[in-house]
Amino acid sequence: MFKLLWNNPSPPKGREEAADMVLDGDRMKMLGEHFPIGKKVRYFPEYQRDIVFHTIIIAWRVNDHYIYSREAIRRDEDGLPESFLVGERKTRLALDKVRRLQLMVPDTTDMERTLDYIRRANLGRNGQFVRGNAITLIADTCRNGIPSVDTQVDSRLRMKDGPYTDNQMILLRPDLDTLKIADQRQKARVQSRVPVNLYLKEDAPPVGCILGDFSDVSLRLKAAPGQAMPPLKVNDKVVVVINLGDAASTYRIKGSVFRAAADACVIKLKQLYKDGDFSAIKTMDVLEIKTGLLNLRF
Repeated sequence: MFKLLWNNPSPPKGREEAADMVLDGDRMKMLGEHFPIGKKVRYFPEYQRDIVFHTIIIAWRVNDHYIYSREAIRRDEDGLPESFLVGERKTRLALDKVRRLQLMVPDTTDMERTLDYIRRANLGRNGQFVRGNAITLIADTCRNGIPSVDTQVDSRLRMKDGPYTDNQMILLRPDLDTLKIADQRQKARVQSRVPVNLYLKEDAPPVGCILGDFSDVSLRLKAAPGQAMPPLKVNDKVVVVINLGDAASTYRIKGSVFRAAADACVIKLKQLYKDGDFSAIKTMDVLEIKTGLLNLRF
């Protein structure tokens, strides 16, 4: 019975069975740029954006051949993938002959233990990697925005040979039609001119700034009138305290610097201080802060 549940041979109702695909060169180039072999990425299961884990692309699998190295993907002079070197003899498999493409990632089921009861329950009794479940992969922010692609769990397997022998893995089937780069600026922003405190270190006094706008993923700070922003570098860890009038409407947000200039900076939202500790900022937290900003009387 346990083995049956673990392998889950039948996908849930409403999920599509794997089908042969025809790969588009431009889409494959984009996949290779943002989700290459060896790339560390984030993901959220079953479209639950408040549950985010980290993983790594261990391999690509084409027509049941594992590809562990980016060097095995041959490209033309424009960077478009045109073939794959597969098997021990490195036989060339042309792109137009590929009918199945999968991404292999480690089985990160253990990470579910870090979730609270409600979020674990939302994943179902068999967890995030039930066959047919959706897994959305998210790459690091690039020049144009945040790359993402929806995938579907094909199977769990324990590797019997190769460099990852005895490791438990997950095979994901990417839906290349969902491969996109979301412009962060398209996230709904709430304009503001609320004074806030910016903390660069725990034992240092705060720097007074003005909250310029607030979105689902970031906030923008401007220098207070007559002042300059403190020296900041990309990826610096900071804390921003937003006070909207009382203790219940004071938000202590931990984030990292995404962009910095002499008169302004953009902070990526990471965590919110709640119940005595910092934890991942959730959709409801963002909505609460937005509502507070929209209803604030200046």
